[in-house]
Amino acid sequence: MFISRLKRRWRALIKKKDVEQHLDDELRYHIERDTARNIQSGMSAEDARYAALRSFGNFDQSKEECRDAWGVRQIENLIQDLRFSTRLLVKSPTFAFLAILTLALGIGANTAIFSLLDAVMLRSLPAKNPEELVLFGKAQSGGLNNGFPNESWDLFSFPFYEIVRQRRDLFQDVGSFLSMTWNVHGKTSDSSEPKKLEVQLVSGSYFPLLGLNAHLGRLIGNDDDRTVGQHPVTVVSYAWWQRELGGDPNVVGKTITIDQTTYTIIGVAPKSFISTTVGQGTDLWIPLAMSPQLPPAHWNGRTDKLFQDLYLIGRLNNGVSIQQANATINVLFKQFLQNVAGSQPSAERLQDIERASIELTPAGRGLGGIRGKFALPLKILMAIVGVVLLISCANVANLLLARGAARQKEFGVRIALGSSRMRLVRQMLTESLLLATIGGIAAVLLAWWASRMLLVMASDQADSLPIDVSLNARVLGFALLASLLSAVIFGVAPAFRTTKIDLNRGLKDGKGPVNATSQSKLAKSFVVAQVALSLLLMVAAGLFVRTLINLQSISTGFDQQNVTIFMVDSAATGFKPDRYPPMFRELEEKVKALPGVQADSFSFFIFNQGGWSSPIFTRDPTPPQGEARVVNQNIIGPDFFTTMGVPVLSGRAFTHNDTNKTQSVVVVSEAFERKFFPGSSAVGKRFGDDEKNTAKYEIVGVVKDVKYHNLTETPKPMVYYTHAQGTGALENFAVKFSGSPSSLIPEIRKVIKSVNSNVPVDEVVTLSDHIGRSLVYQKLISRLALFFGLLALLVACLGLYGVLSYSVTQRTSEIGVRLALGASTFTVLRLILKDGMKLTLIGVFLGIAGAYGLTRLVETLLYEVKPVDPTTFIAVPGLLILVALIACYIPARRAARVDPLIALRSE
Repeated sequence: MFISRLKRRWRALIKKKDVEQHLDDELRYHIERDTARNIQSGMSAEDARYAALRSFGNFDQSKEECRDAWGVRQIENLIQDLRFSTRLLVKSPTFAFLAILTLALGIGANTAIFSLLDAVMLRSLPAKNPEELVLFGKAQSGGLNNGFPNESWDLFSFPFYEIVRQRRDLFQDVGSFLSMTWNVHGKTSDSSEPKKLEVQLVSGSYFPLLGLNAHLGRLIGNDDDRTVGQHPVTVVSYAWWQRELGGDPNVVGKTITIDQTTYTIIGVAPKSFISTTVGQGTDLWIPLAMSPQLPPAHWNGRTDKLFQDLYLIGRLNNGVSIQQANATINVLFKQFLQNVAGSQPSAERLQDIERASIELTPAGRGLGGIRGKFALPLKILMAIVGVVLLISCANVANLLLARGAARQKEFGVRIALGSSRMRLVRQMLTESLLLATIGGIAAVLLAWWASRMLLVMASDQADSLPIDVSLNARVLGFALLASLLSAVIFGVAPAFRTTKIDLNRGLKDGKGPVNATSQSKLAKSFVVAQVALSLLLMVAAGLFVRTLINLQSISTGFDQQNVTIFMVDSAATGFKPDRYPPMFRELEEKVKALPGVQADSFSFFIFNQGGWSSPIFTRDPTPPQGEARVVNQNIIGPDFFTTMGVPVLSGRAFTHNDTNKTQSVVVVSEAFERKFFPGSSAVGKRFGDDEKNTAKYEIVGVVKDVKYHNLTETPKPMVYYTHAQGTGALENFAVKFSGSPSSLIPEIRKVIKSVNSNVPVDEVVTLSDHIGRSLVYQKLISRLALFFGLLALLVACLGLYGVLSYSVTQRTSEIGVRLALGASTFTVLRLILKDGMKLTLIGVFLGIAGAYGLTRLVETLLYEVKPVDPTTFIAVPGLLILVALIACYIPARRAARVDPLIALRSE
């Protein structure tokens, strides 16, 4: 029944002429039939037709009733309104351009931020039934973590992975992957130049667990991960395949050589799959069985029960809840830890085992990655652009009010001819909907560009974040909803206000056929709202900018002046561990010999690059039992402290006499000394990395605390090892110059190439710029808040200018009378300025009240700035009042220049 009606309505719209002709023929048939009957009953032909028409009724009215029965009248009226609205917009290009541009900026900003929020916070993995996936832990450990004395575990050993994978009563399967990706260099079979690669080590169950299908070839399976070192295969990402290999359809079977191992490409991952970790871009996936062959670490933790380096992800069986699986896994985990501890564990270790736990968490949206850092900033930005949209709507509403005022005579004529007020309201709402639709389309195009710009702004690396911000159905749906909501916000009030017609005055030529006072009040209300909202945004922007300034003034403990970091991949040499120290020393000595170089040093980590941490053990039970013995670690060259400007407080730094043939020595930080040797010097003391050997390393020096992870952290205990006493590859080469490094950078590149041509330099960046990258999230939110705040201020002041200009136009006669009666131009100027500043001050008052209550919600994003910061709460209103005064002065000056004779003559 419904389908039949729908077909009839569709036919009535698409084949209107045919349907109309059929209707006309049908109605005429009834008239002619009645006419024939009347003739048969004895009437004359003329009387018979007259009687038939009288019996049938009004022909045109019958046609209208039939059209109504088809149910297409409303659609036809809507189409008619759309055509009329389109003609009006074409005739008013300035109005249309301003309204559409304003809406495009407001809706586009919301759509762009939402697309980033969708990619980071909402989007599910492109996996089969992602709601069944669970993660072991919360993935909050960013690197290797050897476990004890952790309470909540995120990383696990390969032996534990094998145990939980056997629990088919809980899981359909369990997959594992290394907790970090490796940046390495490899040569493809088609190129002699090494390419930078981000490699993820995964178990054979990883891809089958996710239920993914290869774009080309096949994905890594269980048979590719059985025997250590025997499965040199790899799957490449779709993005890398396109970028580096040009989308070669014959890629399967080609090879990539990394270090001394050649891997065969067996497939290309699906385009939709980037990584299981949000914000992590993987180029290659390699089986875990190949980890001993992969630089820089060449790790093999498949048999070590204490080697916690894997994330575990499982797929729950049907009917098994996450709570049930969690309870069983925790019992299993404690049993595993007891087995690891041995038959006679210490009391401290037993306490560690008792505290240890695993929390299974939903993994359908992937691992958090950057989600934790982005969550609150994105929510704040969504609120900011939401306010921008409200300001945009208020501005368009004022444009519609002014436009409606110019159409009062038209509305009066239409009502006088029988049109209802609701018909006029519908016409204006259709115009608003058309504006919102065109603005929404422009907004989607703007958001498509802006979202990619946001990825660059949000990245703490040279490249943009590896996140897919394509305009999917959810983002387009959001844009559509924002457009419809905007049409309601800016369209309803002007539609009802401007159609309130007084017919006694409505047909007089241009003399205010509507209630001008009420319309003016509505326009002024919109201006007050714009001022209040723009002040709210400007206050927020001021707080974020002040926070950024405060963060940029924090000292990390490193001397950032004239220090440049060369980020290299020494693992590309393919050296064995014992060959790295001689190469590092040769490079350091040759570069230091260059004129203008003061000091240089290799290191494993610098600021904002993560780090290693593991427990250490001293002879004395310090810190007390139960406290964490975990310390951060770094591997450095002899001149690291000189290069980075870190003072040696006691003892000595490393020298070239510290080699792998001498006593293993370390340098520790102040925090380490305070924690493990309180009240005494750490120099000369010893510690070890297990309970059985507490004298392995001798402390030869103590250096000042520095920050490695972020600017606001409290420095943690740090242990420095020298690369001369046996390490693997190092990635950072810091050089301190006496002047500008620009002329020496090419020379240093030549030196590196001369020592070993296989060592690529990935990036050269000053230490200050590198540290500045750690503030990428603060920069993102402060810059966008400032931009949108200034945009809101501009729109609000334009709205204020528009309302005052319209007021001056409406009051031209009044102003002429005042001037004719002796009022000075200054009096008129003051009168208009008073009106404008009254609106401004009301808006400022409301904005300050709103900011006072709402800025407390962003307190966690502020640093050394109070939510109610006096400087910001004074400076921002002052700036707004100044700009508003300028906006008011222009129409006020025009009013003061009114010619009284011309004004009175027009009256």
